[in-house]
Amino acid sequence: MARTVNYEEKIKLVSAKIEKKQSEIKALKAELETVKEKQAKVQYAELLEYMQANNLSAKEILELIKD
Repeated sequence: MARTVNYEEKIKLVSAKIEKKQSEIKALKAELETVKEKQAKVQYAELLEYMQANNLSAKEILELIKD
């Protein structure tokens, strides 16, 4: 006996799964941006600390980077 397939129901289920995954991806991207921002803040603080410890100005740091 042939089983009838309800394609409309399957389409709805797959579409719902896609929407859920897209939502999860969006949340993960937001989390990634937050982590990147925190990393940048820590690196900036480390740079400032280094500059103060070595009596360096921003101009001097840029000159060091260019070399």
